[in-house]
Amino acid sequence: ASEFQRWAPDVGVIQYKGLPHVRKMLAQSIRTNRFNVLLTTYEYIMRDRSILSKVPWKYLIVDEGHRMKNHHCKLTQILNTFYVHTPHRLLLTGTPLQNNLPELWALLNFILPTIFKCATTFTDWFNAPFATLPSEKVELNHEETLLIIRRLHKVLRPFLLRRLKKEVESQLPEKVEYTVKCELSAVQRCLYHAMSKNRTLIIENQNGKSGRRALMNKLMQLRKICNHPFLFEEIEERLARSLGYKDGFVSGPDLFRVSGKFELLDRILPKLKASGHKVLLFCQMTAVMDLFEIYFAYRNYTYIRLDGTTKADDRGELLKSFNDDSTNCFIFLLSTRAGGVGLNLQKADTVILFDSDWNPHQDQQAQDRAHRIGQKNEVRVLRLMTVNTVEEKILACARYKLNVDEKVIQAGMFNRSSTSSERHDYLEQLIEGEDDFKDDDEDIPDDEILNQMIARTEGEFNLFNRMDVARREYESLHGVGSGGDGATERRNWKLLNAAAVTPVADNAKLLTPRVKRKKESDNEDSIDQPSKVPSNEKKLTPGFIDQSDDDATGGGEETTTTTTTTNDEITPSPLEDIDDEEDLDYSQVTPTIH
Repeated sequence: ASEFQRWAPDVGVIQYKGLPHVRKMLAQSIRTNRFNVLLTTYEYIMRDRSILSKVPWKYLIVDEGHRMKNHHCKLTQILNTFYVHTPHRLLLTGTPLQNNLPELWALLNFILPTIFKCATTFTDWFNAPFATLPSEKVELNHEETLLIIRRLHKVLRPFLLRRLKKEVESQLPEKVEYTVKCELSAVQRCLYHAMSKNRTLIIENQNGKSGRRALMNKLMQLRKICNHPFLFEEIEERLARSLGYKDGFVSGPDLFRVSGKFELLDRILPKLKASGHKVLLFCQMTAVMDLFEIYFAYRNYTYIRLDGTTKADDRGELLKSFNDDSTNCFIFLLSTRAGGVGLNLQKADTVILFDSDWNPHQDQQAQDRAHRIGQKNEVRVLRLMTVNTVEEKILACARYKLNVDEKVIQAGMFNRSSTSSERHDYLEQLIEGEDDFKDDDEDIPDDEILNQMIARTEGEFNLFNRMDVARREYESLHGVGSGGDGATERRNWKLLNAAAVTPVADNAKLLTPRVKRKKESDNEDSIDQPSKVPSNEKKLTPGFIDQSDDDATGGGEETTTTTTTTNDEITPSPLEDIDDEEDLDYSQVTPTIH
């Protein structure tokens, strides 16, 4: 609504949201008042379909249109059933193609169901260059691949219009992305080996005897180990006893030295803070966010947290707090799914992706929270990846999906200015270069290379080098190791040898790991709690990926606007009991019309 007020103040807008009695009054206002636009959410369109579908709408505009990539999803079915008579349909999305061609067909089918009738026919015509299953693969030469993709572009051109941010805002600063590699810590290597070989978790009981625990979903457990070993409570309790911590919780330096990624960030974040940069830190798992809150408390970093439990009204307040220079907020901690859409965070110029999503467009959308119109500084994106682990496979899968998007969407150049020759040359470059990709950065970056990645100026680079010298002197003086194999990590930690763990029997009982974390650090030796900006403290169940906004994906370079919903809006009460008669008393109604 604020964007309508900014760009089209003469357009009459009704915001359809709120509690049932508020929406009941708004429904009467829709019948009796003149307006141009009804602004609402997906959930209200579905819940109150018996009321809203009776309005003779001329246009149906769906923001974040990629939510409809599943042809059988509830939103698509309701729009096609109850709002079928709307003559004009428009989808707004930054990522019309995320995973495969059938998803693109679903969007086209919603817009023009009489033309794009059959998904099977669509994929039979155009899917050959992108097939991944052995049963679907067809050997194509260069010319055949080029011909099929160009035919697909020709089909899409009348129905797809693409606008890039650089076309709208020529002065938008650059976005530079680095994949920052790190090693597993000694603890992580031991756990990773046991999990990858035997699908077990090495534990020790109260009597000091060794044991093992079988776990479900091997892939997910490996991802957790790569993030932090304390996502398994048995590991933290074991190390807490070894190090003399009470209550089974580890804090202070030992919290971040057991994780390769946390240790890497502990070298990066002080430099960013010293040079005045603001940071967006995205995580896939809310349990990792819990660990970060304890770490931020230890380092006295001011921060804001936003995940799937944060209400829409609170989201707006958190944005204002972070973008307000007077709050001096250093870090915005977000879950990738919930925080990747609907946020304008141009005050940040550094984005850190703690772990990558299988869908690369989720990560791109997260990056674009900072790299968007209004940004005045160059944006640096740091994607953390643990070498020789499952995270390398996740990135490889993401690169393949981005390659498909480049060929189908980007190479099509669906605008009014590109020529056929330009599109042909760009597509040929993509096809010829797809086998030439090689990860040249095989080595884990040292401090100097890391400083080059995050420094914007020569002055910052020199400052970061001096900070590294001071850190190494401190570590040498106190006998502290900064790497994953440091002396501090090994002291008093007597983990079992992974090779000694026997394989899991076929009939072994599988348990789902559970993580419990304190909301605040109990470390009495740490410095005071940071001045955390007020936020919604309610947390998701620890140990699981935050999928509250699972369908709200997006990304790419296209500029889009987004709508958000509160938790109350997720399951609003339907207004099935509203009477269609005009004799209801709405004399006290004050509709939300701007």
